[in-house]
Amino acid sequence: MHHELTVWSRGIIMDKEARDVSSCIATAARKLGYHAENVSDYVDDPDRTNCLVRRYARFADEPILDRFVYENPHPDWVVLVEETIIKAVNFFRGTPPACGVLVVNSARDPEYLLKFLPESMLAKLGKLVVVDATGLAEQRGSSPWMFVRDLSELAFDRMSTEGAVERLAVGRGIAAPLIGALVAATGVLPAETVAEVVADRDAMVRGARQHAVIQYAAA
Repeated sequence: MHHELTVWSRGIIMDKEARDVSSCIATAARKLGYHAENVSDYVDDPDRTNCLVRRYARFADEPILDRFVYENPHPDWVVLVEETIIKAVNFFRGTPPACGVLVVNSARDPEYLLKFLPESMLAKLGKLVVVDATGLAEQRGSSPWMFVRDLSELAFDRMSTEGAVERLAVGRGIAAPLIGALVAATGVLPAETVAEVVADRDAMVRGARQHAVIQYAAA
């Protein structure tokens, strides 16, 4: 058993949300006794606002031999922190045919989002999961997004780089419902174990219960 999670977001303003998704999945897998890795983005340029960036997690029941490869070569789980990324990049590059689980933060109808995937990517899609993580997250002030709420929090987030202690709780805001939807749709990691490492457990449960799924590969 081997799974590779790639989380796509936009540099600086959504870095925390993406990092929390990969961190919580890797931490939960490690608690369950799996070999797990959580890797920051060395390939893109995460210090540029709005540029596409990635976070990676891998876990397996055997030692991970490519632990020093700083990209996921065969991602089978993909999370898009915001919906427009669905038409921005080939996030299924290297994904085996009909094996990709795609989780998108969106309030739109899943059938509508499918229109933005070319045939080459649809061939890799096994399951499309759509969750309104923005609506299900705790609304602090006018928005759950960190960059909207408080620039001082965003500054603290930028100090929580790889190798440093997280200065803010891990698994809150947009990340929590995204994690819940991913865990529920894949069914590989027990939700109870994942919830132990997610700061906003309630929002994670909302994401696990309130999402839409299209089983594309079987269609």
